[in-house]
Amino acid sequence: MNPVDRANGFWPKAVIRPLAIWAIVLLAPPSYAGQFSVSPIRIDLDRKSRSDSITISNDETARTIQMRAKLVEWTQDPAGNDVYRDSDDLIFFPRIFSIQKQEQQVIRLGWKAPPGATEKSYRLFLEELPQSAGGDAKPAQVLFLVRFGVPVFVRPDTENFAGAIAALQATENGISVSVRNSGNQNFQIQSLLIRSGHGYEKEIVGGYVLAVSTKVISTAISYEVCTKLNRIDVVLKTDRIGTIERSFDWNPTDCVGK
Repeated sequence: MNPVDRANGFWPKAVIRPLAIWAIVLLAPPSYAGQFSVSPIRIDLDRKSRSDSITISNDETARTIQMRAKLVEWTQDPAGNDVYRDSDDLIFFPRIFSIQKQEQQVIRLGWKAPPGATEKSYRLFLEELPQSAGGDAKPAQVLFLVRFGVPVFVRPDTENFAGAIAALQATENGISVSVRNSGNQNFQIQSLLIRSGHGYEKEIVGGYVLAVSTKVISTAISYEVCTKLNRIDVVLKTDRIGTIERSFDWNPTDCVGK
């Protein structure tokens, strides 16, 4: 079985209805993994809201799906890459369950310890389990199973939102921008626009930057274009700290040729 991970994708704020998730089978004859929906797609807990729930709907019309819930602590390394570690910081149940066709399952979760000075971040992974013997899938078929990570945040008592465009530098294949979150709660990069007066412009969706973390976002740029730049403007749009702009002088000698 091959899991399809939906943990790291950025889901726009405009997604307000339950998120439909499905698996795609690449080999014939096809055997489809369960199609299910999750709502909400993010949980925020705090001292006033100690618990919440997630509803999973089995959108299949013909079969039951088996699933498992697994909690991981979510941090980011110095480059902003997601790092997951198994965790039992939160209470949640059930952990293994079946959902009949066109039925729903509610998972309830809450924190054990009260919030601290900095937001704690987790993901609750909802994983479809392989079909048991005698299921619909045949041995010669390849079934891609879905794993979706619901972000769960335990907010601090006192909120402090702060961020900055920390640096811009040349890389082997282009340029990178470092976005620093110096606050005690996460924010999402809705868009990161890199442009210059020489006609170069690139817009990137950057995802989450967790509390007290830095995310490095890279984009490819040809050596020919790179050497023509002398000034680069960066415009960062976020969901919680507004829009930040910063300009950088650019030295064409920093460009890495091939």
